[in-house]
Amino acid sequence: MMNKLRLGLVGCGPIAQNAHLPAIEKARDIQLQAIADTDPVLRERVSLRYRPQSIYKHSDEVFADPNVDLVILAVGDRLHVRLAMDAARAGKHVLVEKPLGVSTQECEDLRSLVPLDRVFGCWL
Repeated sequence: MMNKLRLGLVGCGPIAQNAHLPAIEKARDIQLQAIADTDPVLRERVSLRYRPQSIYKHSDEVFADPNVDLVILAVGDRLHVRLAMDAARAGKHVLVEKPLGVSTQECEDLRSLVPLDRVFGCWL
């Protein structure tokens, strides 16, 4: 029996609901371990529909969860780099919505933080 990749989703807005969550639901080897969103209505809607193991208000709670292997960041562009840095520091694999950042310098700063044994990607 293969272990499932335990995924944490940060941001439960339209992109997450229309793209990421349906894809996660269809994937055989992924388990929705945790979600986080500061909006209580979005958190509730997504938790009722997709039944994650853990429900959080803040991204740092997902990053601190030892049961989360990979984090998808589906948040506003201005938050991508800061949250990706926090997730990388927490030792998580990270996937980020496009654009990665709003400046070349912040993207370079982020690159220097990602450990070589972690997967880091951005959808283009």
